[in-house]
Amino acid sequence: MNYLPEDHPRPIRVEWINRGTNQRLRPTTTNMLLRTLFLPVETPSVQKLHESSGLRVVLQSEADRETFAHAFQEACAREQAAKGFVVTAIFADLEAAEDAIDALHVAGVEPNAVSMLARASHFSDLGSEWPEGHSTLSVTGAVASGGVAGAMLGLAVLLVPGVGPVAAAGALASSAITSVASVSGIIGATGGAIAKMLTDHDVDGVSAEFYDRQIKRGKVFVSVDTRETQTSREKCLEILSSKGGESSAAS
Repeated sequence: MNYLPEDHPRPIRVEWINRGTNQRLRPTTTNMLLRTLFLPVETPSVQKLHESSGLRVVLQSEADRETFAHAFQEACAREQAAKGFVVTAIFADLEAAEDAIDALHVAGVEPNAVSMLARASHFSDLGSEWPEGHSTLSVTGAVASGGVAGAMLGLAVLLVPGVGPVAAAGALASSAITSVASVSGIIGATGGAIAKMLTDHDVDGVSAEFYDRQIKRGKVFVSVDTRETQTSREKCLEILSSKGGESSAAS
């Protein structure tokens, strides 16, 4: 949906259905689906729910339906193309991640091509004053500085539902606020916002779930958008790997 053009026809109704029966899901079932949508799932019944569920979009007219279908097909193609440009890795700690970011910079990778995501507890010098009137489910941000990542990329601290303060750096920082806002009211304290941030950052869903779990365990995510740098994808991968980065494909 993030890749649809701004002028696409607006639905008059959107509803979750069982694709096998074509029936609308009950409110309790829909709630379970949304609460687990961006989380790793092992329970067979929930896995079955994910596999059988679909989102039905109801439009005003047949012409709108055809226009939307065409726009959605093109959006899917753009999404797949975009995901091929993002190189990702997870690091055991902030020191290793910052070492990799420094090496990327030395290799000519522009700062605007690099992003990072980690638990804010890694940054002991972050000073954050949360705006008055915001609950723990709010999306709030505070700009902070810290080490190589802070100097090169700039840091924003987000209060993420179900996780707590999370530090985002680089291009991911600006998109993260929108990502968390879109799920905070639905998912609440059950989590899933980190995976949503990553999928909105052009990380595929399977990888996003892997990185979600690792970040919650205290590891640090780093990505490079190779569209924003002259350094080759292969070189970026080599640097991330040589500095101890683990990709989801290697898990």
